[in-house]
Amino acid sequence: MRWILALLVAACAGAGSLDPSTMDDATFDRELAARFQYDPPAAPVEIEDQRAGQIADAEYLSRFPEFDRAYSRGARIRAEHMLTSLRAEAGDLSHEQFVLRVAEIAGLADNAHTSIGENAFKKNTPRLPLRTYQFADGLHVVWASPPLSDLLGARVDAIDGHSIADIHARTRRYAGGTDAHRQRMLGPMLESPALLQVAGLAETRDALTLQGVLANGAPFERRVNAENRDRSAWISSSQRQLFPVWEDAPMQSLVQDGDTLPIYLQHRSQLFSLEAAPEGGLYAGIGHTGDTDDLPIATFLNRVLTRVRAEHPAYMIIDLRMNGGGDYTTAYSFARELPAAMNGAPIYLFTSSWTFSAAITTAAALKDAGGDQVIIVGEPVGDRLDFWAEGGTFILPNAFLQVHYASGRHVYDGPCRDRATCFWLNERYPVRVRTLAPDIAAPLTFAAYRALRDPAMDAVLANEARRRSPDYRR
Repeated sequence: MRWILALLVAACAGAGSLDPSTMDDATFDRELAARFQYDPPAAPVEIEDQRAGQIADAEYLSRFPEFDRAYSRGARIRAEHMLTSLRAEAGDLSHEQFVLRVAEIAGLADNAHTSIGENAFKKNTPRLPLRTYQFADGLHVVWASPPLSDLLGARVDAIDGHSIADIHARTRRYAGGTDAHRQRMLGPMLESPALLQVAGLAETRDALTLQGVLANGAPFERRVNAENRDRSAWISSSQRQLFPVWEDAPMQSLVQDGDTLPIYLQHRSQLFSLEAAPEGGLYAGIGHTGDTDDLPIATFLNRVLTRVRAEHPAYMIIDLRMNGGGDYTTAYSFARELPAAMNGAPIYLFTSSWTFSAAITTAAALKDAGGDQVIIVGEPVGDRLDFWAEGGTFILPNAFLQVHYASGRHVYDGPCRDRATCFWLNERYPVRVRTLAPDIAAPLTFAAYRALRDPAMDAVLANEARRRSPDYRR
């Protein structure tokens, strides 16, 4: 048995006799790190010769299944076989072939946190000079370079003759987790002809033919040339492409800063926002579960609680739709305190498939604390309620690629009793929910986005109107 698995087995053999709740902080931190936050092996050096560099990266990655604990037994065996093939063929693969082989190996774990860094789909490969977003009613162009501005708002129904549904189905093996999460993480692939060519979905590596319907309703077909993008290429956070572009950006956006934007689109440069909402409500947008460059999250969350206690809003909105995670311990006490601070008034929790990792934990903590007082609005969160996280990252310097491994199990819809696998920190920050499915479905459609409406806010206002109705039954 390989050394890391042997080490974990030896360490975890005594896990049943260890009680994290009785440990002092120093012992707890040491044992937690040893079991769930262990480092990867030392990364290879960057090599000028591309062939030799790819061989070095493949050799290094061959140990990846030793470190990731989310693989089933069968999936681990398949991953090891694929890594053996990768080592045999390394040096003769194109960059895109290498990237997708690595992505598929990680995807075998069927775990959203076991993954390659999404920048692999955005840099070092040709990419169209436009950005698309998967709305509930189709894939649409939301940003475009000036020469392609007539495509803004266009619905893309096919790429090189393949329907978007077919592309999603044939690329899902390159990521793990729910189908919605896979689509989000692999979205940039749809703008990369070289990656789609390797996947058998594009004719050439330098252009794609888009077919669909323009914003004015006219059908279109356009051959769009890609731009070469190296390691220094600018990138944008995929979920934040819903915002207007910034001043002097290389692309134009469908929505503009001068538009009357809904609350969730009014703060492009901020991850935290606190605003009055219609009909006496209060809106808090939390785009990251942790400190930002500008503001500690504790400061912001204290502001929210202070304002709630001073103003007694008719309802509260906590918007986690663009929150990809962070450190759930930074928001746990806030999630526990908010229902009591609201004194029974409803709390609307906005979620989407971008709501991920620590944001899911925060959502679950709030729902657990507030029960029926917390009304989930929007779309399902971006992962299951039983998943693997924590761990670390293999850095492949020659491919400019990160591969994340997961080491600790999180279970939020039932007990997690195996201390050899269940992440110990969850015992200090317990969460239990039956489901995080939306109580009120409010998917973001392109029609609403183009009309500068927020379906989730519309749903809240409709529900508040019903609550104020004389016929409303509590």
